Amino acid sequence: MKIPKFAVKRPVTTIMMMLLVLLLGFTSLTGLKLDLMPNINPPVVAVMTTYPGAGPEEVAEMVTKPLEEVIGTSSGLSMLQSRSSSNSSLIIAQYEWGADISEVREDLSTTIGLVQLPDGVERPMLVKFDPTMMPIMQFAITSGEDLTKLQELVDEVVVPQLQNIDGVASVSVVGGFEEEISVRLDEEKLIENGLSQEQIVQLIQANNLTFPGGMIEENGEKLSLRVLAKVESIDMLKDLPVSIQPSETELEVVRLEDVAVVELAPVDSSSVARLNGAESLLISVQKEGTANTVQVSNRVQDRIESLQENHSEINISVAMDQGDIINQSVSNVSLALIFGGIFAVAVILLFLRSIRSTIIVGIAIPFSVIATFVLMYFSGMSLNIMSLGGLALGVGMLVDNAIVVIENIYRHLANGSSRKEAAINGASEVGGAITASTLTTLAVFLPIVFVGGMVGDLFKELSLTVAFSLISSLIVALTVVPTLAGLLLKKEKVKKPREYKWYQTIIKWVLSHRLITLLVAGVILIGSLALTPKIGTEFMPSQDEGIYRVDVELPMGATFERTMEVIERLETVILEDSDTDLVTASIGNSDPMMAAVLGSGENEGSLTVTLVSGDERNRSTFEVVNDLEEVIADWNEDAEISVSVSNSMEAMAGAPNMIEIVLLGDSKEQLEEYSSELASRLSEYEQFKTVTDSVEDGKPEFQYIVDKDEAFKYGLTSYQVASFINQSLQGQIAATIFDTQVRVSVNDISNSKEAIEELIISTPTGQQVELKDIGEVVRGEGPVTVVRENQQDTIIVSGSFDGADMGSVMVNAQTAINEMIDDLNIDTERFTIKMAGGAEMMDESFAQLGIALILAIIFVYMVMASQFESLRQPFIIMFTLPLAITGVILGLLLTGYAFGITAFIGIIILVGIVVNNAIVFIDYTNQQRAKGLTVHEALVEAGKARLRPIIMTALTTMLGLLPLAIGVGEGTEMQAPMAIAVIGGLFTSTLLTLVVIPVIYSLMESRKEKKQMMKEKEA
Repeated sequence: MKIPKFAVKRPVTTIMMMLLVLLLGFTSLTGLKLDLMPNINPPVVAVMTTYPGAGPEEVAEMVTKPLEEVIGTSSGLSMLQSRSSSNSSLIIAQYEWGADISEVREDLSTTIGLVQLPDGVERPMLVKFDPTMMPIMQFAITSGEDLTKLQELVDEVVVPQLQNIDGVASVSVVGGFEEEISVRLDEEKLIENGLSQEQIVQLIQANNLTFPGGMIEENGEKLSLRVLAKVESIDMLKDLPVSIQPSETELEVVRLEDVAVVELAPVDSSSVARLNGAESLLISVQKEGTANTVQVSNRVQDRIESLQENHSEINISVAMDQGDIINQSVSNVSLALIFGGIFAVAVILLFLRSIRSTIIVGIAIPFSVIATFVLMYFSGMSLNIMSLGGLALGVGMLVDNAIVVIENIYRHLANGSSRKEAAINGASEVGGAITASTLTTLAVFLPIVFVGGMVGDLFKELSLTVAFSLISSLIVALTVVPTLAGLLLKKEKVKKPREYKWYQTIIKWVLSHRLITLLVAGVILIGSLALTPKIGTEFMPSQDEGIYRVDVELPMGATFERTMEVIERLETVILEDSDTDLVTASIGNSDPMMAAVLGSGENEGSLTVTLVSGDERNRSTFEVVNDLEEVIADWNEDAEISVSVSNSMEAMAGAPNMIEIVLLGDSKEQLEEYSSELASRLSEYEQFKTVTDSVEDGKPEFQYIVDKDEAFKYGLTSYQVASFINQSLQGQIAATIFDTQVRVSVNDISNSKEAIEELIISTPTGQQVELKDIGEVVRGEGPVTVVRENQQDTIIVSGSFDGADMGSVMVNAQTAINEMIDDLNIDTERFTIKMAGGAEMMDESFAQLGIALILAIIFVYMVMASQFESLRQPFIIMFTLPLAITGVILGLLLTGYAFGITAFIGIIILVGIVVNNAIVFIDYTNQQRAKGLTVHEALVEAGKARLRPIIMTALTTMLGLLPLAIGVGEGTEMQAPMAIAVIGGLFTSTLLTLVVIPVIYSLMESRKEKKQMMKEKEA
């Protein structure tokens, strides 16, 4: 190989190239964005439509279904879900990964525009799902003073200052109250002046306008004329003339303030925000799509500190900061990377017993990492826990090539070569082997890059980072290491390598007892495979970010005050826990549109609990949640209370420890029967803590039944009666003055059943009729939300579980489904019952990664076949793969991790790593055989010469991954199973490679050698 020779002969050129790479690396590092996860954009579009006054069934038939038919024909659609509620329709269309969602959105916008919808339906709104839509920061503001002054400060000072920050897209406020101009009419004075509520509204509207008048020509000018009659203050509104009363001398003008109380008043609140039990304002900050999360977070933090200093009367508490989570996660993974590098260097020093050699190899780690930053920058990647996890994963492998090179140079020096000769010959001799081993490791990442869906997007950056770092390390090993060795190593200080006689004894014994060796290895493999069911499976490891959520739902119709009582009780219990830092609570939804779509009203509330940092508490978030659930279990509350751990991947990977089963069909009644039966069957399994379904009870309500015959006698229609009742109870929005609505209502109208029946309505003929004479108020049930999937009625059965893995829970759930289908003779052509959520994603991901694993094995074999120019020897090396499985199983079993997609990725990576030791071993064996040694002699010699580099490379990789495997701190939990799989697999495969591979090589090559010797004798 000529590369090492060029590098050693031109040391200044090599060093200049090193400095150039370092300069580019540091420049690239400053340009890399910090993020929690790679940029993942699920191909999802939501279509939201409002139909005021329509019930769920009308919305489903007249809005949702026509839109579903159009959306269902779009190409690349994988799933269609819809939710039809009172006044609104929500359709979620999920497309195949890789679809151009912007193009899909444009096509949908065009086709939806052609759909004929009923009058009164507002234009459908298309929203592309984007992770940047989620707030990056939430904080609560409290004050010792009343909420009115606090809200003024927030609206006039805090929000404008936050919106001016570079990178902030929007700032929203939850809690507090809105104000409106209240016009409360005096019923007696209305009658006295012959006025009605409707007339007052019309008078306000008719006297609050700006109208074009035409053109005026004067003095050679032609100017437009505007008629100005805007009401611009409350005093002007009070002074508005509404009637005329004759007096003794003149006509007296009756003004609005004479028949009504006009004032600025708070709107009735149906939502509230609280912090640690006190009413507060909860502020959410969203960043712009391309903005750096950490930078925006830091700017907002700086502005908060400034606001706090200038307004000492307020207290600002950060409830959630995505930037802080990113910093902690990235910091922890970076720490794992640094400690992994330190451990790797310590191994080199221990084995080579040379500080100069250790420095040379130690340089390979930071240099390869910095060179990787250059490739990451030009590939458009960011620094996140996956890309940094790739570096942490590769840190031990970064020195593998350098170790093999320096160890061989070291050996040449010990045998009497000069520094430059040792550097050139030592690097050239193993150049082919380390190139092959690097290519085999790179080969396994190629299939991962082509894995589709969320898993592909998630692990693509990890794969590319490892690939970039390995390419860098190979170039470093063939250029920088021999150059520095030629400059720094001194022949007289080189210690002769130890002779590992114990290993020579072992290899001689196993070569003499080949069948026994293979039998023992087979028993170990079969024994470990028998332990596989005890590991269990999962989709993704749960991440402990120190945040959990409590959702509360009371029966439909429950009052705001009743919901508040349950929230306050929960707050008291949670705040008594010493591990609690912040508790933010919200009730209802301040956005009427979102309340209609999501079904979040006065009967629902939620609490987000932030715990103290991990090093300040002895319990994990999961343990805190379990303890809280035990306390809540004893409550006798008429409310559904669910507690769940929050993490950053929940939106994409599903809620942890939750399984969902979807029932689809053409009969809603049958589906309800099947869902109830399935829920009761699942409840029989001890693994499930709670089992619920999405079937909603009818919403309790009061209904006014119009007697059409009686109403007709008075000349009234149902519409006139309905409008009168709505206007009497809700009031009417008459106008908007300085961005504040004007609501007109009759004063002192009670909301009781009796008071409503006694309301007096005026007929077209001027008669006064009580409502009880033309109808009655009765209690009944309103329609429920209509949920559909792929244009079929849908019910979702959800089960939360504890103390079990996703795989075993899925098996039990599938057993319950199959038994129910058989017992009830369910027609599977009409009804579909299937897994959804995390369980469905796990099945799909495992199938994709299974294909990636097969491809990785094929690619590795092809690279080795090319390297050895043989089909037989790569086959021998492939025997290291089943030997690695033993370590993976034992590693996961001992650490308590389940087998998920990260552990699966670990196995794929192992395919490229475990063969490296065998490649180095067999490559040297072939070199010795070429010198005339027999198979037995060549294997013993290879074992003696290659034991040290094999153990060193294995130890550096394993110890380099150790900090990641321990999984201490936020951000490291996701990579921990992957690191454990690699460490366990590499450990057992290295031990068995040193014993089993020589035996298999001996069995295959000895027979070939004997045949060749017989041919030579015959000749």
